[in-house]
Amino acid sequence: MHRDISSHRWSVVPAQRALDHEPLDSDMRAAFGRLVARLREEAGVLAGRMADVGSVELVEREGGAQVLYRADHGEDCGEGVHRLIGDFDLHLTHDGRAAIHMRIRGDVPPAEILDFDSATADHFRTRLHAFETGCRRVPAARAA
Repeated sequence: MHRDISSHRWSVVPAQRALDHEPLDSDMRAAFGRLVARLREEAGVLAGRMADVGSVELVEREGGAQVLYRADHGEDCGEGVHRLIGDFDLHLTHDGRAAIHMRIRGDVPPAEILDFDSATADHFRTRLHAFETGCRRVPAARAA
């Protein structure tokens, strides 16, 4: 099995991991790069909305991008920005589709697998709104 981790992409199904190292053509990678750019724009808007309660950061890596949310204060017992509340992961699958994984503390909804033309700005906006709602709900739920 090929062990070059620089080209690693994440599968939704563990049995597919051996296929993750199969090369995807440059057109596929360029198209996915445009999806990451679209997510970057929408994450910037999310960061503006969430600035009152925490920080939103977009981390890009080969094969995907991750939106990270950290609370500024309150629900994390004073640990501040060192405590990750939620992450929203967009990555390229072995078969050239886009996969979205969200995690807000212990809650991990099922992955969403999309063809590139389905990953529109509106789709990202809707999914990031659900992510925001979940992240904002965590402190309120812990306070109750």
